[in-house]
Amino acid sequence: MTPARATLAGLAGLVALVALALSVGAQGFGWGDGGAWALLRAPRVLAALAAGLALGIGGAAQQGVFRNPLADPGLTGVFGGALFGIALLLGVAPEAAWQRAWFLPAAAFAGALGTSALLVLCGRGGSSARLLLTGLGLNAFTAAGTLVIASRSGESRELLTNGAFGDWLGMATFELTWLPILLCFAATLLLLPSARALDLLAFGEDAARGFGIDVSGARRHAVLLTALAAAAASAVSTWPTRHVAAAAATCLVGQVAFIGLLAPHLARKIVGPRHAWVLPCSAFLGAALLLGADTLGRGLWPQAPLSAAAVTAVLGAPLFIWIARGRHE
Repeated sequence: MTPARATLAGLAGLVALVALALSVGAQGFGWGDGGAWALLRAPRVLAALAAGLALGIGGAAQQGVFRNPLADPGLTGVFGGALFGIALLLGVAPEAAWQRAWFLPAAAFAGALGTSALLVLCGRGGSSARLLLTGLGLNAFTAAGTLVIASRSGESRELLTNGAFGDWLGMATFELTWLPILLCFAATLLLLPSARALDLLAFGEDAARGFGIDVSGARRHAVLLTALAAAAASAVSTWPTRHVAAAAATCLVGQVAFIGLLAPHLARKIVGPRHAWVLPCSAFLGAALLLGADTLGRGLWPQAPLSAAAVTAVLGAPLFIWIARGRHE
C-alpha cells in the first residue's frame, strides 16, 4: 500500500473511530435522542483527538531530533515538565492562575521548555541509553515535584493529582478547552515543515550541515514545538471566573505516556522512514491511539471508566520493552 493510500485508509478509520467514541459513555451505547449524548461527549472526543495529534507528531519529531526511537515526550520528562509548570503556578499564585485563559497554558509551555532544555544539555553527546535515563530522571523529578505541590495545595490537589494520572479528559467542555485545542493544532501544523531537516539529521549532524541545514536551528525549532505540543496537550484552559474554574477545571488529557512512542513506530512501519509521511501519519495515529484508549476505557467500565493513561500504559509498556530489547541486541 502506498503512503497516500495508507493515509486515506487511516483517515477513514479515524472517522469511524470518532463515530464509535461519540456513541460510548456512561449513559449507555448510542447517540441519544436528537444526538444529545453525542453532543455531551463531543468535547471529550475533540480534546482526545487534538492531544493525540500533538503527542504523535511531537514523539516523531523528538525521535528524529535525538535520533533515538525510544524518545517520547511522555517518557523523557517533557510532558511531566508541562504538568510541573502548571503545578508551580497553582502553588505559587493560585489566584492569578485563573485570571486569564492563557496563564496555565503558558505555565505548561514554560515547564515543558525547561525540561526539554535540561534534556538536551544533560543528554548531549551521550548514547541513547544516557538520553533515556536522563529523561526518566527528569520525569521522576517533575512528577515528584507535582505531587509535593499537590499535597500542599488545597482546592488544586484533586486537579493536579488527576492530571498526574492522566485523568482530565472526563472534565472537558468546549468553553474550557478551546485554547489548548488550538495550540495542539498549531503545534502540529508548525512541525510538518521540519520533515526535510529531520530526514537529513538521520544521516548525522555533519551530513546535515553538508546539505545546508542549520542543525542547531532545526533542533531548537523541533524542541520548542515539541514543548508547545506537550504543553497544549497537558494545559488547562478555563473561564476567568474563579468559582467556575475551581468547580469545573479541565484540560485535554493530563500526563499520558507511550502515545509519542507508539505512533511514530507504527507510522514508519506503514509509510516508511521519510518524515514527510511519518510526521502526518504519526499525528493521525496518535489521535487514533489516544481516542481509542479513552473509548476503550469508557466502554469496558461505563460507570467507573479507566483513564486513557492507564489503557495506553497497558498497551505501551510491553512495546517499549520490546523496542528497548531490540535496540540492545
